[in-house]
Amino acid sequence: MTTIRSVMCIAGALALAGCDEPTVISDVDRLPHMTLKDLWTMQDGRGIPVEIHGKPYRVATHRDLADAIRPPDGSAQGVTFYATPVGSWTEGHAWRMVMHFNPSGPPNAYQDCKRDSEAVTAERPETGYSVNVSFCKEDEWQAHGYLQVLKSTEGDYESYTDAIATLLSAIFREDPGDQR
Repeated sequence: MTTIRSVMCIAGALALAGCDEPTVISDVDRLPHMTLKDLWTMQDGRGIPVEIHGKPYRVATHRDLADAIRPPDGSAQGVTFYATPVGSWTEGHAWRMVMHFNPSGPPNAYQDCKRDSEAVTAERPETGYSVNVSFCKEDEWQAHGYLQVLKSTEGDYESYTDAIATLLSAIFREDPGDQR
């Protein structure tokens, strides 16, 4: 029952966020200590590093994708994101967000946080994309969620921005029953 209610809440949130395209969010989880406030502390001097595997659009660059991320409502002002090379966490800042577009298997935050080389991705479907988003501290996942956009227009960064912001909101949504 809770799962059905969660899916209905997410569907309602997507409608309010202006996501016209059919979008599905699933496999959302976070460790008990993780909250929306942690986005501020995940930043280094430039913002939150974003490691990107694959892409939702054929012509997208990793920089374009990271620059288009909007922090969810309720997060601290000034939270920004920037693209970083795959595996750079091994020599630098411990925190990062990993975006694995069109994974070739099921969502796997555990594997995505341990990667130090490019992940295997499936061919982008003609009409949409999927992405597993994981927040990692070094090689351990702290929070994650999976998003499927079933219908998307090539290069529509506005809908991409809205969909990712909605996924981030779902990942960090506070449940009144949480004892976090």
